[in-house]
Amino acid sequence: MMMLLVELLVLCSCSRADLVEGAQPEALVQADAAYANGRYEQAAEMYSHLAQESEEQESLQSLCYYRAGVAYNDVEQRGRAIVNYRRALLLAPDYSEARHNLRLVEEARMNMPAMEYPIVRRWSDACAYAVPMNGWLVASIVLFVASIVTCLAFFLGHSRRVRRGSFYAMLALIVLWGCTLLMILHRRHYDQQTDVAVLCSVKAPLYALEDDPSVATPMMELYDGAEMCIDVEDRGQAYLAVTLPDGISGQIARTAIEKVVSAQK
Repeated sequence: MMMLLVELLVLCSCSRADLVEGAQPEALVQADAAYANGRYEQAAEMYSHLAQESEEQESLQSLCYYRAGVAYNDVEQRGRAIVNYRRALLLAPDYSEARHNLRLVEEARMNMPAMEYPIVRRWSDACAYAVPMNGWLVASIVLFVASIVTCLAFFLGHSRRVRRGSFYAMLALIVLWGCTLLMILHRRHYDQQTDVAVLCSVKAPLYALEDDPSVATPMMELYDGAEMCIDVEDRGQAYLAVTLPDGISGQIARTAIEKVVSAQK
């Protein structure tokens, strides 16, 4: 049973197909040429524009967002790089290259303690994204079936030794099954998180929620690449209420940030 589980996980982890099949669009070839010639910012804009025009081709769209992130990172526009990597991951959550580059860009940001996610979140991310979603689904099904089998063995066993072994095996399998369910729920939540925004300017002040930004002193300065969740979005307001990864809430200028889902469907 355990060998079958391992084989299924390995199979699922290797099953992701290439993001683009067949001939590449001319616009993508031109963007690649601009990048190869060192015109990184121009290439990033071309990739982003093509991504917005490719909403019916999610594989191409996620590829364009990924390459836009790479190009923006090359000109040290870390905020825009993070936005594009996250857009690619919304479309293709198991896009390992995009997730790896996202982590590198996040680590390269100016040291901001407020940007550190809680350690439980970091550990959960490391575990949940070590295996593709299909892998967790297969593991969950296998463990559930195995727990049912051991449960039947416990109730139908003819000897005390068999019943005792089946009982402990059933408990272990149920715990493992519960862990896989937690990983699936974790990924379902964060794979489709739509309230994330990223600071895309050199720096911007964060004000307390009760303060008037026109006269108040900011609580802190946030720098390029700072990530946050938008609490309430009022299109008539110049400032948005946001929450940082460490739980600090405040308000920041709308023009300083870019929502990850702004160009999504």
